Amino acid sequence: MSKRVHNIFFHLHTVSSIVISVGLFVIFFAGAFTLFYHPVLSWEQGAPVDEGDTNASVYKTDYNQVMDSLAAKGYDMYGRSMYTNEKHPGRFQTFYVYGSVDTLANEEAQHSFNFVLDKETYQIKEEKQQEGLGDLLYELHFFYQLGQYGYYLSGLVSLFFLFALVTGIVVHWKKIVSNFFVFRPKTQIKTVWTDAHTALGVIGIPFQFLYALTGSMFGLGIVIGLVGSIAHDGDMDKFYDVLYGEEYRQISLGDKVDVTTFDYNAYKEKAENRWTGFKTEYVSFRNLGSTSQQFSLSGSGQIKDNFLSSGEVVYNMYTGKVLHEHDPTHTEYNDAVWGAVFRLHYAEFGNIETLSHYLIKTLYFLMAILTSFVIISGVLIWLTARNKRNIPEKRRKYNEGIGHIYLAVCLTLLPITAISFIVTRLIPGSLLEHKESIINYVFFLGWLMLSLFFWRKKDNYLTNKFALLSTGYIGLTIPIFNGLSSGNWIWLTFTKDIQIFVVDLLWFLLSGLCLFIASKIKRRKPNDLNKISTISKLIEEEKYKSNSHLQRVQNKEPVLAIKPNQIN
Repeated sequence: MSKRVHNIFFHLHTVSSIVISVGLFVIFFAGAFTLFYHPVLSWEQGAPVDEGDTNASVYKTDYNQVMDSLAAKGYDMYGRSMYTNEKHPGRFQTFYVYGSVDTLANEEAQHSFNFVLDKETYQIKEEKQQEGLGDLLYELHFFYQLGQYGYYLSGLVSLFFLFALVTGIVVHWKKIVSNFFVFRPKTQIKTVWTDAHTALGVIGIPFQFLYALTGSMFGLGIVIGLVGSIAHDGDMDKFYDVLYGEEYRQISLGDKVDVTTFDYNAYKEKAENRWTGFKTEYVSFRNLGSTSQQFSLSGSGQIKDNFLSSGEVVYNMYTGKVLHEHDPTHTEYNDAVWGAVFRLHYAEFGNIETLSHYLIKTLYFLMAILTSFVIISGVLIWLTARNKRNIPEKRRKYNEGIGHIYLAVCLTLLPITAISFIVTRLIPGSLLEHKESIINYVFFLGWLMLSLFFWRKKDNYLTNKFALLSTGYIGLTIPIFNGLSSGNWIWLTFTKDIQIFVVDLLWFLLSGLCLFIASKIKRRKPNDLNKISTISKLIEEEKYKSNSHLQRVQNKEPVLAIKPNQIN
């Protein structure tokens, strides 16, 4: 590769990385917790595990009893749709109920609501549709607080990340192996950050490429729809019908019947036994309480037999007729592409609620945190490389200001996330109806205030040290607050509810990592800085002299002849 081409790729890598650095850091840090979305939701609910059970995840849902409980509560289910997720079974299960499609239904029947089912007592507790900290981090991962455009923005950031990753590999290709084994912690700070950036970047290349590619596909799915619609005269809905199957669900509402007359458990058992080794993930109902009532069950087969297997069956419960069937043993091209993207992005490689499942997700979590560090080290390399005498003072000040903003915004995300977890546990029952507002104010307002404070301090060492130490110490108290507020101590949840246990464990791991890194960060002594500055000045002076051929001939000595006594 010529020097010119190398410089082009180098600058493309640098510029593309700096432009997306803040957004990319937020995506990876929030994404690390998004991997444990359902465990975080269970952790937030704070319901104590039953000490009489060996494992709280053994509960199975009796849908006949669910419908009986709804009828006993007086809910008018005619024309409604209902949906639930069975991927993460536990004592408590959330159901999402949508308003009736009956045009003659009263205002209450047209109202959507959620309810939580206690599968031990089959008591139903309706709750307002409020988002917790798990939802906040999930949406932050996709920038969904900015609406649909935020989702597209996350896709663009992922696309630029893919671009930065490829150009980085091209730039460092010849030295990618040799530099991986080089780490010089006692040299110039730029060298330290460069060595760390290279080594950790190489370790995470497969993981980062995977997320750059799948994140781009998720975030920029609208582009696929626009391109695909061209083959259908610009009709995007028709394209999606072809891609995902016809709209068989659009069946008119039938005559009213008693919703409790159907045997829901029998239909579920029949659907699950349709394919060997099939595991239910989602259950939904449509046109409830009518002659056109539908039961839909979707899930996946044995991943070890077919990694991309996914299946679905839809019944008309009044007639028993199969309306739609997708066989998980036969994978079509569309299912293979999006199935692979989904499993790779969400680390769904095995049976849910097993040790191997959470070990894989924990590995993903640590790799996401490592990638966040790679992003920060890249910013610090950029800052250090542009703090030279040959760069105008005004431009140097501008670069430093950008660096202060980047580090303040990125690093303060760590402690404010830890604080938000504690606030979630401390919200009293009387304020639970305002839970979403409280968490949003604490998280976003706190993040803004911390970012502004450390931006004004303009001290990168202080920002790093505070972020790591505060996250470490606060994170260690999160399992304690969880135990005090809900009784779910980590030694109880280890055998009784792995979802709650894994959240506490993640904070122990993250806190330990932060405290370890913080212990290694030292502010450089003035003498060390002076020596490095003197060496740099001498090297720059000798390089300046080397530009004059006449000067080299007259001196008859090496260009970089620095005498030992000049350093002291």
